[in-house]
Amino acid sequence: MIELLGTFFIISLSGALSPGPLTTMAIAEGSRRGKWSGWWLSLGHGLAEGLYVAAIALILWWGRDSLLNQPLVAGVIALVGGGFLAWMGWSLAVAAWRHQVTLAGEAAKEARFGLVPTGIFFSLSNPYWWVWWALITPLYIRQSMAWGLVGVALLFVVHWLTDIGWLTGLAWLTGSGRALISPSVYRWIMLVCGAALAFFGVGFMVAGVKFLATGQVGIG
Repeated sequence: MIELLGTFFIISLSGALSPGPLTTMAIAEGSRRGKWSGWWLSLGHGLAEGLYVAAIALILWWGRDSLLNQPLVAGVIALVGGGFLAWMGWSLAVAAWRHQVTLAGEAAKEARFGLVPTGIFFSLSNPYWWVWWALITPLYIRQSMAWGLVGVALLFVVHWLTDIGWLTGLAWLTGSGRALISPSVYRWIMLVCGAALAFFGVGFMVAGVKFLATGQVGIG
């Protein structure tokens, strides 16, 4: 269980730290509405993800996990999901190496309907969010179900903590009038995150090939 949570934490952290709409919004709203803006954005983000995790876990429980136990299905998901992770990691590392990754991002619009609804909307409207949760998390949720409801809850909490820490931290810094992370430090952080995503992506792809070749599914 510790190994599972640790691996998922690293993958989640890499995703949370990547530039995106919520990152930009946390920076902007921290200076507009105060230091706790990031917490409310992460709360909306967590609500969207929590419902999704609950739905996936319920589907797997109803189906007795039969779908992901099929070598063909598990192999294809692992290959496609691993390919997505590897591509995302490689792209992130290359962009960071070429100084194309910054915290500034595009100009953020004001959260007119409240920070929690904005956190929900920005999550659901992000296509990368859907790909991430559709291809990556079912495999981890399947493993966490070995520990029942507690395992699934811990998996979600571990992921959500990375979003809370990142979004709240950014808003706290801008709300306090302090400078953000220096571009050089952020660049190296993204390089490491990109390498980590690529590493786990290749691991998923290798597992997918194994599932298809042996006709047996053994995750974790």
